Amino acid sequence: MKQGLLNLDEPVDYFSGLGSEPLPHPLRILLFHRTTQNKLQQAALQNRSHHRHVLIFNLGTQGHVHADNLVLPFKPGQALLILPYQFHHFSKLQSQHLEWLFCTFELEDPSMLQPMRNRVIDTGSDTSTLLEQLLEIWHLPASRLQASRLQASLVCLLLALRQQCEQNAPDLLPEVHDNLLQTVNRLMEQWRGRTVGISDIADAMGYSGSRLRVLFKQAAGITLGAYLKNFRLNRAMSLLRTSTLSISEIANEAGFASPQAFSRNFKKETGLTPRNYRQHG
Repeated sequence: MKQGLLNLDEPVDYFSGLGSEPLPHPLRILLFHRTTQNKLQQAALQNRSHHRHVLIFNLGTQGHVHADNLVLPFKPGQALLILPYQFHHFSKLQSQHLEWLFCTFELEDPSMLQPMRNRVIDTGSDTSTLLEQLLEIWHLPASRLQASRLQASLVCLLLALRQQCEQNAPDLLPEVHDNLLQTVNRLMEQWRGRTVGISDIADAMGYSGSRLRVLFKQAAGITLGAYLKNFRLNRAMSLLRTSTLSISEIANEAGFASPQAFSRNFKKETGLTPRNYRQHG
């Protein structure tokens, strides 16, 4: 400490200094983990699109993460940030039992975390230590748990992950052989504005409808019908929150047969009308 004080230079300008970029301020932090393939995939289906960030740490069991139209191999010892409204699902998990840690939170200004978009990050000893500190704070008794300490700890972890992204040039995404989900996602994206059924996808892929259902359930862990419904709802939720399109335009863009069918299905699944979701979701 003394040597450090002796080595301090006199400031040239007393009105300037380091640190011009505002730090992220994570709010409403949650930590939880998934230990089974079924729980992981069913939760992804039920949670749908939302405005929260989802930070995932793979502590065991390799798999694939589908983020929008990308397929990202995800190995133990890696982290991945899903940004708000990114449609995501999981496949090709190498075991029914896994150990994935999730940290979800909100940010008023997410721009600082954009370098982490669609980047699988290798977690080194520094980030592992910061993650352990975050977990230690989370597990403190309620009487001792301070939200500000938890927020500060998460900020340090996010900054370390972002720095690791910036220090390593983005790798080209590897060739991933997860063709079934990739093709379904590509077709759904390509056929925006159309009402797409299982028979349409089966015809495009050269399968019978029943065969495609079986193959998809094996790959994705959920039925193709549920996946397509989730895909359409996810797109609609994102458009309701991030666009100025009318309800009718969103119904068409998301692939619903009519605005009435859209409103009926949306309220059934979310408990809100599309208009109420846009205003208060």
